Amino acid sequence: MTLDHFLKEIESRELEFKEKPNPALFKTLSAFANTDGGVALIGVSDKKEITGYRCSNADLKDLSDTIVNKLAIHPVIEPVKCEGKTVVRIEVKKSKVPVAYEGRYYTRVGNTTRLMDTEELKEFLVSEIEWDRLPSERGLADIDMETVRLFVRLAKSAGRLPGADEREPVAAILTRLGLMTGDQLTNAAFLLFGKKQESYLSDTVLRIGRFKDGVTIIGDRWIAGNLFRQLSEGEEALRNFINVRYEISGETPERKEHWDYPLPALREALMNALVHRDYFKKNEQIMIKIYDDAIWFHNPGGFPKGLSIAQLKAMPQSIPRNPLIARIFYLSGYIERYGSGIQRILTSFADAGLPEPEFQTDAWGLTLTMQKDIFTEEYLAQMGLNERQLQAIPIMRKQGSISKREYEDLVSVSTRTALYDLTALVNKGVLVRIGSGKSSRYSLSSKPKNTQTGGS
Repeated sequence: MTLDHFLKEIESRELEFKEKPNPALFKTLSAFANTDGGVALIGVSDKKEITGYRCSNADLKDLSDTIVNKLAIHPVIEPVKCEGKTVVRIEVKKSKVPVAYEGRYYTRVGNTTRLMDTEELKEFLVSEIEWDRLPSERGLADIDMETVRLFVRLAKSAGRLPGADEREPVAAILTRLGLMTGDQLTNAAFLLFGKKQESYLSDTVLRIGRFKDGVTIIGDRWIAGNLFRQLSEGEEALRNFINVRYEISGETPERKEHWDYPLPALREALMNALVHRDYFKKNEQIMIKIYDDAIWFHNPGGFPKGLSIAQLKAMPQSIPRNPLIARIFYLSGYIERYGSGIQRILTSFADAGLPEPEFQTDAWGLTLTMQKDIFTEEYLAQMGLNERQLQAIPIMRKQGSISKREYEDLVSVSTRTALYDLTALVNKGVLVRIGSGKSSRYSLSSKPKNTQTGGS
């Protein structure tokens, strides 16, 4: 970008004006290096007045040496002519290691430079490090060979490792997969294929609880072991803690299963948690809480920095926190396509006519809340709905909403009766009214009253 372009801008996260080199400049250069890089212009006032700066070869060398000695970085430094004066442009790239000035680390927030706090520095230190690639303290003797061979069979069946041979030595298989170098296992190798992990001490344990309300636990599972075991036993626990009803149509001898939640979405949510959790976080586990009306997933690891749920919904993309683990699950056939997990969950719920799951992120990680369809025939019967109201519920579930006029035609009632029925459903929390006047419509409530879900 030209100097004129910068001068049209205001100071920002990636742009700073300085009249001359001073400690504030070096703090800012540290902050640029610790965030996303930036440009400092020397010889420009805060009001964007061109004051100029001396730029002899000796001056530029002295400035460059000072930056290298104080910050240990090598920015691009160049003099630029403007309005008959010289301005020094200093461009700093984002650093892969934290950059300190006089023993302190700085970050950029908006157009200000401030000290990093301990958590920010910790996050920076691990942000460029992939946990699953780090060397493990465990050895080949700690690997469950049967799980490795199971993986090879799955990968061949999925058509993603057609030439693999499960009879090959386990060390050779792991090496070829990038999970082992020489005699050294990676963290991913042990987490994926390890024999044993301490269930109540391990940070990698999976916790699944069945709650009657916010505090009353009526079922509890702590699932340890490698990730293939956690996926298998986690799915089994989820199925055991939710309801299923069976439908026999008479057309075929087979009975049709109707689960509270789409099983593919539950598997996807569980798998995403196992693959994408932040294993650097200690004393935290993946937690799943199952209530009468909802399931609450918590994963100690939010979305990649700079990405939001809205962006991932609009354009699925994959930035795996643990790329080795993600690749193994992909090769196994458990992950169909990188970055498609959220879309698969949303699609499963939409196809089942269920409320859209909610994703939230905070300092503790990512939470996913799935609401089930509580408006079953049994539930609605308990609410004392009349036959007209019961007749309309399946139609609203299928088409999404209904107008007062449509309700009148559907159940053959007057405008007054239709309004009475629909208002009663709103008061009972079954429907919500959208809009006003003649254009208003009624749809099933996505969050029934007295929802029981809650955090940890």
